[in-house]
Amino acid sequence: MTGAAHPRRTGVPIVEGAHPGRLPFDGLRVLDLGVIVVGAELGRLFADYGADVIKIESSAFPDGSRQSAGTATAITEGASWGMRNRRSLGLNLRTDEGREIFSELVRRSDVILTNFKPGTLASLGFDTETLSALNPGIILSESSAFGNHGSWSRRLGYGPLVRASAGLSALWSYPGDADGFSDAITIFPDHVVARLNAAAVVALLLRRDRTGRGGRVSTAQVDAIFGAMADWLLAEELQPGAGIRGEGNDRGSDGFRGVFPAAGDDEWLVVDAVGDARFAATARTIGRPDLLDDPRLRAAEQRVVHRKELRRLFAEWSATRNPGEAAASLQAAGVPAAPMLRLDDIERDPHLMVRGAFGTLTQPQLPEPLPANLGEARTVTLPPPLLRPAPLQAENTRDILRTLLGVEESRITQLLESGVLEEHPSAAPVPTA
Repeated sequence: MTGAAHPRRTGVPIVEGAHPGRLPFDGLRVLDLGVIVVGAELGRLFADYGADVIKIESSAFPDGSRQSAGTATAITEGASWGMRNRRSLGLNLRTDEGREIFSELVRRSDVILTNFKPGTLASLGFDTETLSALNPGIILSESSAFGNHGSWSRRLGYGPLVRASAGLSALWSYPGDADGFSDAITIFPDHVVARLNAAAVVALLLRRDRTGRGGRVSTAQVDAIFGAMADWLLAEELQPGAGIRGEGNDRGSDGFRGVFPAAGDDEWLVVDAVGDARFAATARTIGRPDLLDDPRLRAAEQRVVHRKELRRLFAEWSATRNPGEAAASLQAAGVPAAPMLRLDDIERDPHLMVRGAFGTLTQPQLPEPLPANLGEARTVTLPPPLLRPAPLQAENTRDILRTLLGVEESRITQLLESGVLEEHPSAAPVPTA
């Protein structure tokens, strides 16, 4: 089942050579060595749009997103979302025969995705030069916590550690509460880095169309965080050793700006009323037009001085109102405002439903279908992303060896018995009498 239908513009001329309705990565083969969130997200972005993404796995070094399933035959919701539309190959790269098989796959592929600690792929015998010799057109995507160079390059790390090291966790904290961190999401760095690397890989594919030459992109996840923190890092008051603190509700550029309580249990309203016109519109909306006659509040810098009083007045109004209705009244007055939404709210949001932001993913091993996000963009020619289920670990080993590499069944059996290959129990042939 795909996502909700969304309107498409008609009468728009199609560029000559375009293929309306064709998935853009149809015919592209991707070897996916990535793990956990950034690995899953990056491979998914290509698999969703038609690439043959082969996830290479080993039970000796299982993907973290699979480990919480508990058994070899199970699959998690997280793995279902992140690994959808792929095929899975169980391959031991620490054996000579396993490396030979991988070399053959490299010769027949277009892109390799990794997020190992720097040097891991080279230690297996596949540095950049070796990969280029096997396939001059191959494109390698790498990401790691702190990059390939510098004194921290060999450090192990994943999202929370990288965020803490970059100082982002300190910004996501409650002022005055030493233990009040809100650092439980993976947007930075995982989801952001996946999209950065995907864009870079596409750029290298376009260059390869012109030159025939492959390429390499390598991302330090901490750099993606620094890019988002540029205003903080360039702040004049930020000196070595000074540290940074979370803004909380104290944005400091006008009086009616921040997060305010709304009616209900833990319901909140976000308002960004910056500037004289929006201050006036907010004052009228909350029934306090008298504030416009107060000489202390004529300019934003004056209102900042009195922001505690203004926020108290706004909170008295917002705390008695439904957050969605309060946001709608402010929006109608020309003031940026929105209610805080939870995940269930997002899935049911009428605007997102009309845009076809979500679909339904059916994973056979799970009792209920899963809501799944679809593509963020809409174009005239681009079809919705695929929503095929994620593979079980090593579910497609035999098929990949047979159809892609032409290996005979007897040889596949030998490689399985020797541990070079792995196969999910559900994919093994049923013995005949």
